[in-house]
Amino acid sequence: QLSWVEDESNTDTCFDRNFIRQNIIPLMRERWPSINNTINRSASHCFAAQELLDELAEQDLSQCQASDNCLYVKALTDLSDARFNNLIRFFLNQHHCLMPSTEQLKQVRLQLMANDDKNPVVKVAEHFFRRFKGMLFLTPEYKDISGWKASVDIDGSVITLPDNLGTLVFSQNNSNDDQLIRISLPREQQQVSIRFSHDNPKCLPDFRQRTRSLKKVLQELDIPPWQRKRIPFLFYDNELVAAIGQFICQPFIVNDTELAMHVSQNL
Repeated sequence: QLSWVEDESNTDTCFDRNFIRQNIIPLMRERWPSINNTINRSASHCFAAQELLDELAEQDLSQCQASDNCLYVKALTDLSDARFNNLIRFFLNQHHCLMPSTEQLKQVRLQLMANDDKNPVVKVAEHFFRRFKGMLFLTPEYKDISGWKASVDIDGSVITLPDNLGTLVFSQNNSNDDQLIRISLPREQQQVSIRFSHDNPKCLPDFRQRTRSLKKVLQELDIPPWQRKRIPFLFYDNELVAAIGQFICQPFIVNDTELAMHVSQNL
């Protein structure tokens, strides 16, 4: 018992779909009466061709994929241009990304050939392809968080980190939980803070025998350049205490019996 309702936009040929439906299709049917069958057949052929391309991309991906968001550069460069483009489109589609232009695909392939000491970056829609250590990483667009800073209350703080980096929980107790990072307590009146920027201080991580600049230490750990800017650093006043999730500086390591500040990171 429904009454027909005609949307007034259906007659507006400013919209491409209406222009094709009202002006183009009637002319084509007049010229070629079987045009509907022809279009359906062509669409079916295109669908079958796409299935073959996807099957080929799955095979190539099995040889090129290092992890969910990472591809081997050497395996990619061994592919022909057509297979490379097909694989990159397939890979991006799996991650629900917008499809790249032809020029963007050319740039991605070109940057794979850059010198080994370079870490080129290519923007593709709202994502980035970043080359590092023989790998091609797909990442989102990260915010600049270098100016972010938060003060910490050692008696209990929950710090929400910027740009979806999770939270840090600070407490002071005698727990032996292996999941917690244990750090010596600050001296009285020392300011405790979390930052993402630094002036490249000398540091002595728990795994080294000698001090080295922070930048060199992060390079030693093979942390990609864009991730080095997203590590929360713990400071007492202006002294580096720890790179959360990476290392604790040796002067701030405590044994199991000492009272300590505990830090847990929730991603």
